[in-house]
Amino acid sequence: MLFNAIITGRIDNNSPQNTYFFEALRCDFISIKVTATQGDLDPVVSVLNSDGTLLTYQDDSNGNEDVHIRALAMPNTGQYTLIIGRFGYGMGTTAGNYELIIERIGNGSGFGCALRYGDTVFQVIDSQQPEVFYSFRARMGDLINVTMRRRSGNLDPYIRLIDSNNQILIENDDVPGSDNSLSLLEGFFIPADGTYYIQATRYGFIAGQSTGNFSLSITEAENSGIGNSVLGAIPIDFNMTVEGEINNNQIVRYYRFSARENDLITVSMSRLDGNLDTFIALASATLQEIASNDDISNETQNSRISDFRIPVTGTYYLIATRYERELGTTNGRFRLQLQSQGNAFDEVSSDARRILYGVSLTGNIDNIASDVWYTFYGEVGDVISLTMDRVEGNLDPYIELYTENQVSILAADDDSGGGTNNARIDRFTLGYTGIYYIRATRYFGENNPNTSGSFVLVLAQRFDN
Repeated sequence: MLFNAIITGRIDNNSPQNTYFFEALRCDFISIKVTATQGDLDPVVSVLNSDGTLLTYQDDSNGNEDVHIRALAMPNTGQYTLIIGRFGYGMGTTAGNYELIIERIGNGSGFGCALRYGDTVFQVIDSQQPEVFYSFRARMGDLINVTMRRRSGNLDPYIRLIDSNNQILIENDDVPGSDNSLSLLEGFFIPADGTYYIQATRYGFIAGQSTGNFSLSITEAENSGIGNSVLGAIPIDFNMTVEGEINNNQIVRYYRFSARENDLITVSMSRLDGNLDTFIALASATLQEIASNDDISNETQNSRISDFRIPVTGTYYLIATRYERELGTTNGRFRLQLQSQGNAFDEVSSDARRILYGVSLTGNIDNIASDVWYTFYGEVGDVISLTMDRVEGNLDPYIELYTENQVSILAADDDSGGGTNNARIDRFTLGYTGIYYIRATRYFGENNPNTSGSFVLVLAQRFDN
């Protein structure tokens, strides 16, 4: 059962007692209130530790038959048992309905106490107690702030955050400008679900000299939670579908995946309910947005980035949000899907060398290897130029541009690069998005047979007219 929830029940001859279970942390202070709402019920309450031993028992409060346990200190973190019965239990005669409410009203500040987000504790650091440890539970993706502030004396606060493997994750001595009175861990990303520990101490630890009272607070930072920040981005794999929600409190959700250079992906974001006007963006590892989409044609509520080619191997982010982002007003749940169309070069011939726009490669033509094949990925509408320049020998360069089947020739040239030394295909517009092949060879003419030599091949994308 949850804190602050009102639970109703009944005690009578058929059910002389009811049992409930609740979770509490070490040093929690809780209030338990049982109020009879109907009949002549005289309730009694017992609370048992996780090992079944009695922690407390109470019958009447303040001169009436209702039960109110006002501040019960929980000795350990774990599950507790609450039993509501009637005076005399099975031998009792009262019966009626009741309401139960359990509230967490505070927490202790002693050594080893467990904290929750929003808690503040007060303690002292001196020669007898140079450090105090606290624990808290956290989930992967939480962003937390821990503040230790001097309240008296000359205490120079120092805090550490430690995981369950006793590894120090982060520590801080002084915040600039605080006059050695404040230590702060701000916006720390929780890497995994589990229990974590805060070491509240002083500069110099046991050997330190400063003493005084302090307050220590732990809070969640803005955008805490898995998927609410880049640090807490939700892992997503190819051909995986996830769901989420965009609202005024959380206008963006982040997802993370890994991809290889030249992987082809499609990302779809569709509205499930509400009036959400979806918007999807693809970002690099540095969070630079490299593709985005608001509306698919004739589908104003859905977004899609289709057949995008990954430029370099690495980590990428999907940013799921709404039209106009912070300025937007639409809200609702969505479905996000990341699909893989494979790698653009999966079917490429193994003997073809890859070449990119703006890159030059060298090769050699002779009687043993009379041609060299290259391949590249182009987008429909790209305007390209190909040059093949002789470097040495008597080579008469000849180049051909092929479609992805390596059969259909799109363009070819012998001497447009000047004389018999160079070949050039200039300002050719690509007709589809996909794989193209380049064949670098030599001219086989009657007056110029079997030339040979080395060459430089350049593939360039043109942006001039």
